Amino acid sequence: MKIRQIMLCVALAATMGMSSLAYATEFTQDEKLWLGMKIYERAAGRGCGTCHDVKPFPDLTESVKKLSKEEFLKVVKEGRPGTIMTPMAPQIMKIGLVEKACMTEDQALNALHSYLTALANGEIKGGKVKKPKSLKEKMKSCK
Repeated sequence: MKIRQIMLCVALAATMGMSSLAYATEFTQDEKLWLGMKIYERAAGRGCGTCHDVKPFPDLTESVKKLSKEEFLKVVKEGRPGTIMTPMAPQIMKIGLVEKACMTEDQALNALHSYLTALANGEIKGGKVKKPKSLKEKMKSCK
């Protein structure tokens, strides 16, 4: 590939919001649940629970039951005008773990939704998910 073509690819990737030319990694359900838990714990610095684990704010495990997945993801991406719920997708994408795992925005938001849905359905006891060993190698290779 000529240097000009390489520079064009880099510019195109930057325009599309990709931090590098790295490919998006595929994650297993266990990996998604663990990543979703970490996103929940770390979003906006203190985690989603800073607000959502306190009344009168919506309990997100109830929200995933009431909203369609698309509606839920729209709120995370766009926020709720007139409330303190700001667009959270940009904050989520700044989480070091999300960057380290080379997650796309869709992957990160879907992982969060998967975690909350599993939590709401009683599939996760105590809100904690064990880190899958397979994730370490994936995170190493995504650079």
